[in-house]
Amino acid sequence: MKTKTKATLTALVLLVVFSCKKETDSIQSSTIGGENSTQQDNIATVTIGTQVWMATNLDVSYYRNGDIIPQVTDSAQWATLTTGAWCWYNNDSTTGAVYDKLYNWYAVNDPRGLAPTGWHVPSDSEWHATGTFLGGNAGGKMKET
Repeated sequence: MKTKTKATLTALVLLVVFSCKKETDSIQSSTIGGENSTQQDNIATVTIGTQVWMATNLDVSYYRNGDIIPQVTDSAQWATLTTGAWCWYNNDSTTGAVYDKLYNWYAVNDPRGLAPTGWHVPSDSEWHATGTFLGGNAGGKMKET
């Protein structure tokens, strides 16, 4: 259960772009244009080391192939799901402006693709590289002020 929780939380924060920018000693912002046919045409990014990350949390309602990701608001149903779904934090839509959508492991791991075209859910080694580049406190340094 811890592995699924860790992977789900990992996917909620940021996604890594397939083509990384060259290495830099600072965090820089840029915008990449959208080949994403799902929902986001322009995705704000931040470069950390050699990796390019989304600057905001993922907020999609459809898999990459266009299939809908259902919203599930019932906690008991959520706990027994074996298919992908999303919800709002505390099932409160007003939290969407802060946290965007939360996805279960099945949505994160679905072969239809949770991330927009050109993006993927980061691997453990990609998270580790980011943490190393940021001096071991990636979570603290990546939080919005």
